[in-house]
Amino acid sequence: MGVTSLETNIENPAHGCSQRIVQYAEPSDDCEGNPFAWQLAFHASPAIFKGFSGPVGSGKSQALCYEAIKLAYQNQGCTGVIGAPTYPMLRDSTLTSFRKLLEESEFPYEYLKSESIIRLPEANSTILFRALDTFERIRGTNLAWFGVDELTYCTQESWLRLEARMRDRRAKRLCGFASWTPKGFDRVYDRFIGPDKKPGHEAFRAQQNLALPPGYYQSLQDSYSERFYRQETLGEYLNVFAGQAYYAFSCAAQVGEAVMYNPRSPLWWALDFNVNPLCSVIGQTINGLVRVLDEMVLPNSNTLAACEEFLERTCQFKGGPIAVYVYGDASGDSHKTSASRTDWQIVKEFFGRYPDRFQAHFRVPSANIRVKDRVNCVNAMLMNYAGKRRVFLNPRCKELAKDFEQVAWKADPHGNPISGLDKSDPMRTHLSDALGYYIAREFPMKDKRGENRRAGDRLRLSTPIH
Repeated sequence: MGVTSLETNIENPAHGCSQRIVQYAEPSDDCEGNPFAWQLAFHASPAIFKGFSGPVGSGKSQALCYEAIKLAYQNQGCTGVIGAPTYPMLRDSTLTSFRKLLEESEFPYEYLKSESIIRLPEANSTILFRALDTFERIRGTNLAWFGVDELTYCTQESWLRLEARMRDRRAKRLCGFASWTPKGFDRVYDRFIGPDKKPGHEAFRAQQNLALPPGYYQSLQDSYSERFYRQETLGEYLNVFAGQAYYAFSCAAQVGEAVMYNPRSPLWWALDFNVNPLCSVIGQTINGLVRVLDEMVLPNSNTLAACEEFLERTCQFKGGPIAVYVYGDASGDSHKTSASRTDWQIVKEFFGRYPDRFQAHFRVPSANIRVKDRVNCVNAMLMNYAGKRRVFLNPRCKELAKDFEQVAWKADPHGNPISGLDKSDPMRTHLSDALGYYIAREFPMKDKRGENRRAGDRLRLSTPIH
């Protein structure tokens, strides 16, 4: 079902119960022109802040203009703003699309070119068109609503300034909205889509518009790199200029409330001994599916504090002793966080103090495998070649989800990959490293002969964990 046209009703306050018919887009011989489901959902959303995220050609501009007209008529006598990153983009794209929609639907309007203002006399509404690289121009304006085109190319300050001006007491429907093409895991993603998205924000992700002329997307395939194509024409969120390490992860498919503790199965705990923050993950593996129940991120901490936090996090799990299989960084046997004890010695002594509470089994190798091999193991569990996903996260594991989405391989100044993970962000890599120690130990990649490198270890552990 393509987006070429749809007759959509908007109430006309100047004529009582009469209605204006908005021609959403032009019909064609091979398509009736019904909006895509994501466009309809965007328009129907009651969220005070909402976004339309999608690839090129997915109807973002049409959705932005329609939403602006709808809000202008709902908020008669009020002022709204439509913004774009720069004046040339505002003039050549956003304003042109808006005026075209008005004219095709035969809306009366006044265009004050010198002031970049459109007035809709039927609704007694005013729409200001503003380039957001000079967002200071909207200071002092009380708004009922605002819309932003290509938000990912605007400054954060411009959105915040518009948000602060949305305070017209006469408004019947306060709303701030935007459309954008994904540009990686930036502030727009964090605000509207990520695990820590802002309250009151909702985003709708578009797909390709199959009603576009034949060969449109094929021609872009010939011009764009693989990752850039996925971002620009599939609307995916990824690190375009630095390789995403955990590319197989899907937040939508692998984060859910169903990941809960099962008292009939043992726990596992996997640790990374970074000091700030010290990170670990707690989970269970049932029928071959890795279920991450919780994450621990402790700033400026130490191993003993991590043990005490583990005790606190697991106090809700009744019964005992609970079987706990412990994994982590092999270098913890040489690194000392106290004058005389290594990290692993501290963990073992901790469990020794609670024999009635825990039955601990340590699964720490003598040496860590290569980082690339560990990441390959994790990706194979996130989604293998057959499309099966075997790792699932409880929604409280927000930082681990961020790791999977944002951790990238190092790159030189020219964008060429170099060995190792990018650790420039002190918050990233540690939780995914911790989980990787567990997965690499229990779900290792097969060697060239097709034999499991630690078949004996897997067999011994298969009964209690699986």
